[in-house]
Amino acid sequence: MSAYADTKDWDPRGSSSLSSIQAVSQLYNQLVQMDTTDTSQIVCDLCDSWEITNGGETFTFTIRDGIKWIDGTDLTGVDIHNSMLRYGDLDGPTGRSGLWRNYVLEAKNGGVNLIDDKTIEFNLQFASGAFMRFLAVDYVKTLPKSALDAGLDLNLAETIIDNKLGSGPFVLDEYQRGNFYKVSKNENYFKEGRPFFDGIDHFIITDTGTLLAQFKAGQLDMSNGGFTNLAPTQAFELEKDTGGDYRPVPVSPSADWGLMLNVKKAPFNDARVREAIQLAIDYQQWNDLVFDNTSGVGCPLMGMAHSFEECLTWPGLRPKDGPGGAEDIAKAKALMAEAGYPDGFTTRYDVRQVGTYPDQCTVVKENLKAVLGIDGEMTTYPSAAGYAFFGTSRAEDSDGDWEMACQGEGQVVLDVDGIMGGVYLKGATRNYTDWSNDKVDAWFDAQKQEPDPAKRVEINKEMETFLFTQEDNHWVTLGWGILQWIIGPDIRGFNAPETVQTHFKHEDLWLDY
Repeated sequence: MSAYADTKDWDPRGSSSLSSIQAVSQLYNQLVQMDTTDTSQIVCDLCDSWEITNGGETFTFTIRDGIKWIDGTDLTGVDIHNSMLRYGDLDGPTGRSGLWRNYVLEAKNGGVNLIDDKTIEFNLQFASGAFMRFLAVDYVKTLPKSALDAGLDLNLAETIIDNKLGSGPFVLDEYQRGNFYKVSKNENYFKEGRPFFDGIDHFIITDTGTLLAQFKAGQLDMSNGGFTNLAPTQAFELEKDTGGDYRPVPVSPSADWGLMLNVKKAPFNDARVREAIQLAIDYQQWNDLVFDNTSGVGCPLMGMAHSFEECLTWPGLRPKDGPGGAEDIAKAKALMAEAGYPDGFTTRYDVRQVGTYPDQCTVVKENLKAVLGIDGEMTTYPSAAGYAFFGTSRAEDSDGDWEMACQGEGQVVLDVDGIMGGVYLKGATRNYTDWSNDKVDAWFDAQKQEPDPAKRVEINKEMETFLFTQEDNHWVTLGWGILQWIIGPDIRGFNAPETVQTHFKHEDLWLDY
């Protein structure tokens, strides 16, 4: 398999790294997971069953018998409970492993209870259909309590290899930073007959030319996920060039492409500058040059509040060469002058050298220079280094080392709550300045508890309208992307997941030569 970037985190606690969970997911299990056949359904992984009581506010899980860690010791409810307390710690990072805690009472104060070795109980703040979907994402892994208690650093691949840690279908055998990681079948796996593969070699390939050559030469069987560094046209051409042997399987919509603004720094703390930037970007050109016109319109809430058709008429998002386009440019220039930057200013763009991020920022940079006089150099970073660089602004007493960046947030679940937990809530995976707004928080709380779908949409429309105005925001939505797994001719058992953040255990895949 190909991997699009190196692994940043081997411990999923607080992780927001897709390339990391693609590696880690094979090694550990979850309480529940998304089904690999009917990929919209939630099924047991470590659990044997669950029961919902107390008007939908209490979820009780019964744990399977006979689950073993790789070393042969028992995996019990104690391990699961300990992992849930780690992810549910409100003083710790949310990441994607802790998104479920938005629905649960504080984990350590009745939110997650260990009834006995075989029974785990979750108590919600209110009845929620979204809770289970966030609990089922690949990041919510159960890690061995004994290893954590012993002080082992589970964020190091060397620790996992040396101590043979894990319970999942595969065992981590080797990791060469920046080049590959290799896993072999867990002979002690508790699911009889699984996995089918004897092993998987994952090659970290960031160069698209190399990746295409490897596929065409038949040296790869598939990509490990929908984020491959390939543009849509490249994926389609690969299918054509290989006579359909390698087929792109879309996961749509799967990525919130955005321009991140460091609102801890001037001039990005000025709403007039943010609105001017949003108005000046040519979204149609960005879509054409980077995504071959396959990206969805930049509605902040992905068409789940206002429709894409409605958003396409909004100032900024409407075509620059159509009715209103000239007005948007004129307003953007007026806002910059009003803010004290009639001739623009010099800034910087910091971008992870992953996928289309450099290309996205190149288009944005040229738009802002041509229209508003905003100029600046672009610096690229390896994937993990870029994440660390953005993280310099998370601390309350630090404004960080970056100013603007192009970044995506791969959707965890297809729900407004997933977008909010990824971008707009304090502690969100892509909220690197820990921006927050009381009105947005209130709208979020109201809509997540609203059982009437129509009323929920109306609340979300209010929230989306506010976010779009840039009155108070840290993110400009550029568009919604389609990501595509590349599946080779011999792979069987693959069914496209609903989102880009799941289905990396590979225990149900097999080869048919």
